[in-house]
Amino acid sequence: MAAMVLTILRQRLPRLTSINSNNILLKLKAFTLWAPFFSFFPMKKIDSSKPRRLKFVAYAYSEAIRKKSMGSLGVANNYTCATLRFVSFLATHGKKDISFKKITALLMSDFESWLRQQGCQRNTTATYLRSLRAIWGRAVKEGMADGNPFVGTFRGVANTRKRAISSNDIRHLYEFDICAALKETVRKQFPEHGKRFQNALRRLSMARDYFVFCFCARGMTYVDMAFLGKSSVRDGVIRYVRRKTGQQIEVHIEPLMQQIMDRYPSTTRYQFPILKDGMNVENTYKKYVSSIHLYNKSLHQLGQMLGGLPLTSYVSRHTWATSARNNHVALPIISQALGHDSEKTTTIYLKSFDSSVIDEANHNLLSNVFGIDNDGNG
Repeated sequence: MAAMVLTILRQRLPRLTSINSNNILLKLKAFTLWAPFFSFFPMKKIDSSKPRRLKFVAYAYSEAIRKKSMGSLGVANNYTCATLRFVSFLATHGKKDISFKKITALLMSDFESWLRQQGCQRNTTATYLRSLRAIWGRAVKEGMADGNPFVGTFRGVANTRKRAISSNDIRHLYEFDICAALKETVRKQFPEHGKRFQNALRRLSMARDYFVFCFCARGMTYVDMAFLGKSSVRDGVIRYVRRKTGQQIEVHIEPLMQQIMDRYPSTTRYQFPILKDGMNVENTYKKYVSSIHLYNKSLHQLGQMLGGLPLTSYVSRHTWATSARNNHVALPIISQALGHDSEKTTTIYLKSFDSSVIDEANHNLLSNVFGIDNDGNG
């Protein structure tokens, strides 16, 4: 199987043809990203005299490696995770791989049902199917497959309850005395003037400030903030391209944003001290992933200090969108500010937020109809 992946890679990435086969196989096996895959299949030496019939799983892994070679590590990781799930599904049928012509709409429907039986939520299942559909689409373009076996499967985004906090919560968070709260929380664990205390204080303060900055920057995502270069900041304006959609965004730097930027100077080409210079694409991606995990952990801790406030990396974006809507900002402006491709996307996005406004309207309506006050008394 590994040899088949290499064969496909050589067909699709011509520069590999001059590289020794055994060296490539060793490097493939060393890839931590592919370690789960290669634990399923033994490494075999290539026998170029025996042409191999192309199969889907081998092709899918070659596409993941191709994406990785292009620097699209997030996409590569999604492709790998989806393919691993598909491999597990095939194993229930006693197979390790499957030819393109045997992948039918019925098989993919069974795969979708199997994922749900394994406990995957609808959006998780859709993510796997979208990745496999993208791989299939590439194979169609290369003349290796035809048709669309994904017809009838759900590959959209199911509405989930996105949580936003109020404007008062944002203000309270920014004014919150983290040092005093931390002293109360951890005074029994380590001295307040010790290194561990200072590290915790800096970590939580930085998470709070990054959260507020993203909110002020019209709901900038954490990934865009982390990769924001100093060259993107000039003449009082931040100009950047959203990594998710490729949309170009321009944000005027408000005084509070400038204060936060000045508070965390960076010695690298990045605006904030999150990523480092001199790292290759893969290590930069790993650094980003570890940083957002720590960021979300810190936000959760802050939320607990504030009485259970639901804080995650995306809540700042959700909160900006709902605040703009509640302040009667026009939909086209919100759409452009968020960097959405269309107003339809923004409409769907806003519909998925909590229904507190509708609930309040319903409560007032029932109060008027039945004469019930806020305490439930007639």
